[in-house]
Amino acid sequence: MLTQKDLLLIIAALQFWADEMAPGDTQLLKLYANNPTADQTWTSESIQRLRKWLRSTHLKYAVTNAAGTVFLTSELFATLETAEQARTDSSDLIGTLLLPTPSEKV
Repeated sequence: MLTQKDLLLIIAALQFWADEMAPGDTQLLKLYANNPTADQTWTSESIQRLRKWLRSTHLKYAVTNAAGTVFLTSELFATLETAEQARTDSSDLIGTLLLPTPSEKV
């Protein structure tokens, strides 16, 4: 399950990729993504745009049925632990949502 710590690691890894690797090298992407069909190219600018977006998000968790097709509660949970407590059956799934952080209105 994706956590805030995981998100920070992804943001840091993206910066490393932009700084130390060749972002546009599709062969490196195939190797590190363990996906031989990956042929997208990245630029430092696109990586920075993704990092900026990820930094502007916050995590929420939702509980769904076993198929992942129906939300079992209308509540979005701030922590994984509270989402786990809301499960009513062992087959219920917990989904991770990345939501934009609301901007403060002055």
